[in-house]
Amino acid sequence: MTTTIPEAYRDLIDRPLMLALATTLPNGTPQVTPVWFYEEDGYIYFNTAAGRLKDKAMRENPYIAGMVLDPENPYRYMQIRGPIVEILEGAAGRTGIDRLSLRYTGNPVYSFGPPDEPRVQYKVAPEKVFAQG
Repeated sequence: MTTTIPEAYRDLIDRPLMLALATTLPNGTPQVTPVWFYEEDGYIYFNTAAGRLKDKAMRENPYIAGMVLDPENPYRYMQIRGPIVEILEGAAGRTGIDRLSLRYTGNPVYSFGPPDEPRVQYKVAPEKVFAQG
């Protein structure tokens, strides 16, 4: 079961803002990376190249925290925590990054990496949402 995004903060999800993605590395230390994301049917989706540090961390510990900051008011933000409930690879990973590219750049094909780079799409079920500001 997912937790609902508060309506007053819906714009932070609907706008193409960056999600500060926090993962836990195998040695227990935190790691934070800005990522493109989208929400659909109550789930949060984001993507990375296969084999990157965050990919390895999320496979080892499939639970994340994220924060979206309102660029117009740095005291207004939303935190999301939850488990990764699905990892999509292969063609689904490539489709996911293309969808994110359209959302963030207007280009329907992701062009910041090699076209044959393996991509991984993550699906997160928000179980804790905190919004402020």
